[in-house]
Amino acid sequence: MNLIRRKRKEAKGKAVKTTETNPPHAKQKRRRWSRVVIDLGNPRHRRKLLFGLLALGLASIVFIVVNVKIYEYTESSEFCGTACHTMAPEMARYEDSPHANVECVKCHIGPGASFFVKSKIDGMRQVYAVLTDTFSRPISSPVHNLRPARETCETCHSPTSFKDNIIKTIIHYDNDEANTPLQSTLILKMGGWQESTGVSQGIHWHITNPVYYIAADEQRQVILWIGVEQNDGSMKEYFARDMLTMAQTSFVDTAFEKDEVRLMDCIDCHNRTAHYIPSPTEAVDDAINTGLIDRTIPYIRAKSIEALTPSYNSTAEAYTAIEALAEFYSVSHPEVLTAGISTETLLAPTLKQIQAIYSETNFPEMAQTWETNPNNARHTPSLGCLRCHDGKHVSVNETGQEVEAISVKCNLCHTVPIIGRGDELLVESPVITCATPDSHADFRWTIEHRSVTDA
Repeated sequence: MNLIRRKRKEAKGKAVKTTETNPPHAKQKRRRWSRVVIDLGNPRHRRKLLFGLLALGLASIVFIVVNVKIYEYTESSEFCGTACHTMAPEMARYEDSPHANVECVKCHIGPGASFFVKSKIDGMRQVYAVLTDTFSRPISSPVHNLRPARETCETCHSPTSFKDNIIKTIIHYDNDEANTPLQSTLILKMGGWQESTGVSQGIHWHITNPVYYIAADEQRQVILWIGVEQNDGSMKEYFARDMLTMAQTSFVDTAFEKDEVRLMDCIDCHNRTAHYIPSPTEAVDDAINTGLIDRTIPYIRAKSIEALTPSYNSTAEAYTAIEALAEFYSVSHPEVLTAGISTETLLAPTLKQIQAIYSETNFPEMAQTWETNPNNARHTPSLGCLRCHDGKHVSVNETGQEVEAISVKCNLCHTVPIIGRGDELLVESPVITCATPDSHADFRWTIEHRSVTDA
């Protein structure tokens, strides 16, 4: 009996001991951080705290400075134009433009955080296109997601205020042996809106009055429809004659639904203002005018344009073709190859300048030339103003009959040029003289004469 009691007691004791050692609902102890005690009364603690704060402050300053410098660099024209080789043509023309001192971001992004974030997202797409070699050749123009000019251009320019007329003198040269100067002088009617009189006229009438349009192509060179908002809010519509055989109402409605109707702003005319590539004719005339090409060399204007106009597969091929001009002069005008300064012939510097013009205006690796990106600020060699002012965009009445065409009169924006060839006055403006034929009275003759071959 005692033996049984002793065994029960031992079993009970073991159970109690097991329960105390491993309680059934015991919770695992939580790991705790070591206690950090800072005693400011302790000199050692004060030194460590001060050192830590200084290190943190220095690291913060370095972090801020580095990020500001990165931000400034990524916002610089150098980054935009040189970090990506695809932008070489745009950078080359930008550096030779009137906006060379304006950072790219001022026009392409503008102020505000929203467009900054949007530009960085677009930038990631561009990086992907470069890495996968899927970027456009040439760089497409215009930029369709560009910020409205009223939020960028007009932070410096003010087209809504009236501007005085300016006198414009354009110097060209003839293709004759003497490279005879041709000078055109005209008055540009800058115009705009005059608050004191309420008059809106001239070239900048297009900005002070809401004008909408629908283009048929990506480069906005073929205009299908134009809408001019009237003072009462109604829309005066002009259709390209080619569209009159179609259901023009539904065509316009569809364009509005797809957000394909554009409100005209500065960029619709000044679309290449910072990246303009001059034609061979313009580039050669400018080089002759500034003395970079020697005008005393016979036929140099015609031969330079002839060498610059073809499409070449590479810069090396173009340079070879330009150097071949020496063969023409060796046969026709050998004196050019013997005359000169020091050991260099008269022709050699000119050939180098023609090659320089090619490099500055042609980019074979990007398939980009003066023809790939039309300039709308003029009407030669691209259509420019004549995209709409061609006499072929008309308004119609309810029966479909033509009522009015957009004016093609040149004197809306400028006077008829006074043209001189050398010392000879060729065309005299009607403003100066009254001896003008009746057929020239409405100024439309300057357009019609393009198709006249006889005197």
